[in-house]
Amino acid sequence: MKPVRTALALGFCLPLVACYEEPVRDHLHLVFSPGPVIVVTAVRDIAPPAAAGENSAVEERTDEARVDLASGLDRWSRSFSDLGAIADRSTIVRHDGDVRRGIHSALVDSFRPVERLLNDEGFGAFYEETGRVRELELYPTGGGRATRQQRELVDTEIGAWSGHVAAYLEAATALYAYLDRAPDRAVVCFGYIFDEDEKSLAPLSKGEEELVAAVIDSMERVADILLIEKGQAYSLNELSRLVFDTFQGRLTVAPDGPILEIEGFTEEEGFIERPPVSLWRSLETMVGRWLEPDLVTAMVRPGPDAAQPEPDPVAFADLPRRWTRAPDRSNLETEIRNRLAPAPVYRVSWQTRPAPDDEDEVYELALGLLTTVEQDLPKE
Repeated sequence: MKPVRTALALGFCLPLVACYEEPVRDHLHLVFSPGPVIVVTAVRDIAPPAAAGENSAVEERTDEARVDLASGLDRWSRSFSDLGAIADRSTIVRHDGDVRRGIHSALVDSFRPVERLLNDEGFGAFYEETGRVRELELYPTGGGRATRQQRELVDTEIGAWSGHVAAYLEAATALYAYLDRAPDRAVVCFGYIFDEDEKSLAPLSKGEEELVAAVIDSMERVADILLIEKGQAYSLNELSRLVFDTFQGRLTVAPDGPILEIEGFTEEEGFIERPPVSLWRSLETMVGRWLEPDLVTAMVRPGPDAAQPEPDPVAFADLPRRWTRAPDRSNLETEIRNRLAPAPVYRVSWQTRPAPDDEDEVYELALGLLTTVEQDLPKE
């Protein structure tokens, strides 16, 4: 990940940010195959011991996750043992002797065991096949899994973070208003914001320095919710998921044919994804409402270094810019809170491919999916 930072030549003094990757990450992936066959895969990734730095709370959290995974006491082992799978496989990946990843995959011949698993994970589930049309519906049930102390902390911090978002919108609109008057300065201003090599950039005027510095400072404050403070085990964004989201992790589905209708899910290349419920996601859903294109979400994404965007200042400068007066902190906080809830339903229907006439061929095809599922998992 290229960190958000400032050009030293400008004299800005903002801290370098750390990795935006969560220390323990879960991913549940469902693959539908022609015929009555579903491959269910759950992955748990754990950051290396060095990622904890001097944070003993993160170290304790990741050490516990590693021990649970190695001993079969992790989140997914029991759920998968109850699936009654036709075939299954489990893999533990170690790097330099440290457990880093656990993968459970199971092949089932009906939706019923998948329904039970989803029920345990906070979803009511409905699945139907009519002719060659399949339909899957998920309904969030229950609430988050946060403690009372975590809920109180998040409730307090939402107000402060809303102020940071309001300050960012104010700083970014001031820059965009200036660039409306001086469009030829867009590339160089975005170059400094996107941390391009300052040697290749023209110098900024004093007024531009102030505008760019305000944008960078406010963006860092917004992105801070993805970082884990010293002495804490979770980032504020992770805590917001514990409070508001019914499912902790990433949920993706791979239908076995073209999608006909979709609601709640987002459609990606080769799969669909259920968006998380979090503070950062609430920000993403507001992109374009008061400011377009958005700077902070163009530069920062929750996830590993390799997933961080690297926007091109020339291409970014060519995008049409639109801005309007942003709401004050109080109104913005209301907007953010209103978005901290799961969609009432996640639904998708698709046209399944014809299944082989030979039942043995159906299962051979599904077993092939089981053996390659690790390589075919959606990337972050």
